[in-house]
Amino acid sequence: MIKLMLVEDEPQALNRFRNYINSYDGDFEIAIEATNYDQAIEKFKEQEVDAIFTDIVIPGGSGLAFIEEIKKLGYKGVVVIVSGYDNFNYAQKAIKLGASDYLLKPIFKSDYFSMLDKIMNQVDGRQIIHNKYYSEKLPQHVRKAMKYVERNYEREIILTNVSKVACVSSTYLSSSFSKILNITFVDFVKYYRVEVACKLLENVDLTLEEVAEKVGFCDNSYLNRCFKKIKGISPGKFRTDLMEKQSYEEK
Repeated sequence: MIKLMLVEDEPQALNRFRNYINSYDGDFEIAIEATNYDQAIEKFKEQEVDAIFTDIVIPGGSGLAFIEEIKKLGYKGVVVIVSGYDNFNYAQKAIKLGASDYLLKPIFKSDYFSMLDKIMNQVDGRQIIHNKYYSEKLPQHVRKAMKYVERNYEREIILTNVSKVACVSSTYLSSSFSKILNITFVDFVKYYRVEVACKLLENVDLTLEEVAEKVGFCDNSYLNRCFKKIKGISPGKFRTDLMEKQSYEEK
């Protein structure tokens, strides 16, 4: 279950967003609702969430100040800014602070659903790689397969070869991933490679073609397609946003 936090002071907008989330066909739970800055900070400290939607103008402060504060508190999840102001400076600062996107009101259901799709891909990927990966509760053959991917992601990975290492049939291994992790083995490999690509993109001396080769994608175009599907943005945009954020933090 992906836990969301909504920071919105307009009752009608809050109710509309709540209805959008409840009608979305996905595992989302509204864990926190806040209507002002102080309340948002207080509730944020009480419970962990995976993603946050925050208005840019809230009583007692601002969405941008809220993002700055939760980043100081160690938050590393998804943040989406919601605003009634088409202001480039707001959007630029939001991205530098690490916001995933900037939605302009009025926000229609299709736009909100698209954002929830992106959040689900991003959060699911992180949970699968970082949380479930190290769980001792996972069957041994699944952990063996994950470890194989960790050690060989830069090479071609063939399910039949992995199944031999995991000491099970390829059919059983494939069904185990779908059943236990809610993801196919092929998609797990893509998620892992994209996570490694994110770290490599911090090195500006590497071209996108070199990053693609180092993580096992056949070329830059395939890296771009997989990266955009999982992260919601292209690897080039991810690198640009990362550089802008680092530049902002150094000032």
